[in-house]
Amino acid sequence: MNKKIIGSFLASVMIASTTTISAFGAMGSGTVVIGTKAFDLSYANDPANLKEINSAIVDGGMVYVKNFDGKWIDNINGLAAAITSIPAVIYKNATQKISFDAADLDAKITTTINSAAQILAATQAVVKAEISKLQTDVDAAKISVNALLADAAPSKIRSDLLARLNLIKVTNPTTPIVTTPTADVIAPILNSVSLTIGQPVLATKDASGNFKVSLGSAKATDMFTDLKLNASEKATAKITCLGRTKTFAITDAGDVTIPVSDLLGSYASAAGISVGTLKGYLGLLGNSITLNATLTDASGNASTKTIIIAAS
Repeated sequence: MNKKIIGSFLASVMIASTTTISAFGAMGSGTVVIGTKAFDLSYANDPANLKEINSAIVDGGMVYVKNFDGKWIDNINGLAAAITSIPAVIYKNATQKISFDAADLDAKITTTINSAAQILAATQAVVKAEISKLQTDVDAAKISVNALLADAAPSKIRSDLLARLNLIKVTNPTTPIVTTPTADVIAPILNSVSLTIGQPVLATKDASGNFKVSLGSAKATDMFTDLKLNASEKATAKITCLGRTKTFAITDAGDVTIPVSDLLGSYASAAGISVGTLKGYLGLLGNSITLNATLTDASGNASTKTIIIAAS
């Protein structure tokens, strides 16, 4: 790709990055398409991803930018591009890889991924535990690894790190230290929450550890099928929603998937509930519902957090 194209591409990214991104169509405004790859602007502008972006440019192919009117622009001549000219692409942002059909059609396959910083921190914690073989380092590493999102094929980063931790044989210090055993007094931590609406929609976590997720960008015909939680340890999750309470088991890895029908009862079928129907119910309930999630571990430590599902 010549310098004119690269320069034009970088200029488009710089201009777009000064504008708030809003969603139009399948891929969000501000998306950059390079050949058969597409990137969220924040991801493309992150220096940590420079090698990946440069590689996509070197591989060649047409470059398109989706402006903030939701229109596709040919990056070479600056003119509007027909939507039919947009190829099938793999779209990537900081937490997801999504497969889109040609012509900017809806996603087919979504993979939730961990950020490079999260993976690096967890890996460094495991290496430290492997070297020291101290129980405190092993415990700290387990917390860091369990905080990672569940592995998505073909990645096995989380499961591989857990396997390495399980192989560590903790050694006692040369000089025995007499300590008084302490009880487990740390309550489970709710790390992440996501709704499956065709693809995972991650909730935002506030400073108090509570979560909120919006249905604003979902289409009325999209189906909300389940709620996924990730916690810091094995526990039970008691969920209260619309006066209905059910308890679910969180696995050793800290994960649990809850069907919508178990949350909403007769409001949803076994196949879930359409976003349009759910928004209709939410309109009668102040445009949002609040789920209370109480996580309790084997030692009886418990913590309660709220999960708000908002219509917009």
